[in-house]
Amino acid sequence: MKLPEKLQRLFYRYHADRLDTTRHALIIIPTVLADGTLEDWDWLFDVYGWNTLQQWIREPLHARMLPPAMERFWTLVLDGVPRETPRWQGGNALRRVPPDALPDWFPTELR
Repeated sequence: MKLPEKLQRLFYRYHADRLDTTRHALIIIPTVLADGTLEDWDWLFDVYGWNTLQQWIREPLHARMLPPAMERFWTLVLDGVPRETPRWQGGNALRRVPPDALPDWFPTELR
C-alpha cells in the first residue's frame, strides 16, 4: 500500500510518493511516531496494528530511532515501561534507508 498523500509531508527527505507501507515500514513507523499528529498516529495504528507496533518498539534498535522524549512516550504507551536510550549508544544514526526511497540528488556511491 502506498503512503497516503496526507502523510507525505513527514517524509520530505525521501521520495514520499514511492514509499510503500510494507517495504518501507522501518522508515514510516519511526517517522510517524516521532513527527506525526494524532490523526497520523490513528492511520499508523490502522495500518500496522497494535501488536506490530508493540513488537517494533520492543526491538532495542528501533526505539533508539526516536527522539528521547518520543522514545519515553511510546515505550510507555506500547510496552508499559518508559525507556530512554542514552544518545551516545547510536540514536538516529542506526536508521537504514532503502535506496529507492532516497532523493535523486543523493550521491549514488553512498546508496
